[in-house]
Amino acid sequence: MHQPGHGRALAGMLAAMALAIFTVFSAGSITHGFASYYTASRLLANGELGPLAYDDRWFGDRVQQLTASGVREIFTPNPPTMALMALPLAGLDAQPARAIWLIVSLIAFIAGVAALVRYQALRNRDVSIPVLLLMLLSPAVFTNLRIGQGYLIVCGLFTATALLLIKGRDRAAGICLGSLLAIKMSGMPIVLLLIVRKRWTALAVAGLTAAIVVIAITPFIDARMWAIFPSQVSAFVARPSGSVTAYQTTLSLARRLCVADPQWNPSPAANCAPIAFAVPALLLGAATIVTLVLAMRSRRAEPWLAAGATLAVLSLPAAAESHFVLMAIPLALLRLTVSEFVVIAALLLVPLEFTAERFTAGWWALLAYPRLYAAWILWAASVRELRAEC
Repeated sequence: MHQPGHGRALAGMLAAMALAIFTVFSAGSITHGFASYYTASRLLANGELGPLAYDDRWFGDRVQQLTASGVREIFTPNPPTMALMALPLAGLDAQPARAIWLIVSLIAFIAGVAALVRYQALRNRDVSIPVLLLMLLSPAVFTNLRIGQGYLIVCGLFTATALLLIKGRDRAAGICLGSLLAIKMSGMPIVLLLIVRKRWTALAVAGLTAAIVVIAITPFIDARMWAIFPSQVSAFVARPSGSVTAYQTTLSLARRLCVADPQWNPSPAANCAPIAFAVPALLLGAATIVTLVLAMRSRRAEPWLAAGATLAVLSLPAAAESHFVLMAIPLALLRLTVSEFVVIAALLLVPLEFTAERFTAGWWALLAYPRLYAAWILWAASVRELRAEC
């Protein structure tokens, strides 16, 4: 007799094979995502990483020099510790380094998905085949592999953090969370959730881990980077280019609708610039408060961790396609209805060429943010489960 677990395993294997084949084809080119990690690591290894890395022109020139390509990239708005991500590959030429980077990224991501599926199976709450395929084959996964972005690795670490917290292994969870906070500043909503849940061991270990990483790298960089880092992030968020629809954020949507710019947004829907920054901040703040209040009384960890994963993406100032790979976590942990799953799947799968790149003017821009809407729906589903657990 056919067993559902066998079908799910077969589907997962076929999807993993598809990703592996795509990885092989992607390994032959140098692209802007990977180039930033590689260049930063080379600069760190050579003792040249300093405040100039936040100068887009200077860093772009170094990218072209160190990768021997025409690719230009920026280091902003990353912390100096981002340079550690590709440091083990700094001694290699850019091409073989990229190939290894992609292989490691894919392994980290597949291991994370497999761990989520295994965890749910042990609780007799199997991840369905459609959900599994959406987790593995969403455009966000392929984008990470195509350009060599680091969010497959981030997703693997985030997944490890979540599952270790669920299992009560707070020290190990803290190490994973601290690493996330150090290299990408990802996971801040989880920190807030751990505070209201009074998970002091996980918080202490996370803080210690992040501090160790920061202290370890500082002697090898120009320490003035830390002094200017906050202002560089603030300046990056304020750039007019933040209104482009490639950034699937609430802030980008508000700016697209409200803030005119002759180069980046010549045809906004309205003249409402004064509220373009305030409304997204208030909305995200309210969502965070609701999540924290409900998480205080929740009997299960899964819904507040799912909410934390969605807020980790929603709170990013420049979340693009590659960041939404983190939606694999709430997809696996939540009990979605069929209608919810269908809507979320449609929003995560629709090509941005048909939405973000087409509907860019006036009120039509409301159709340009499918990934953003999917994240908010997953957050709402998390809140629904949190309320049911209170």
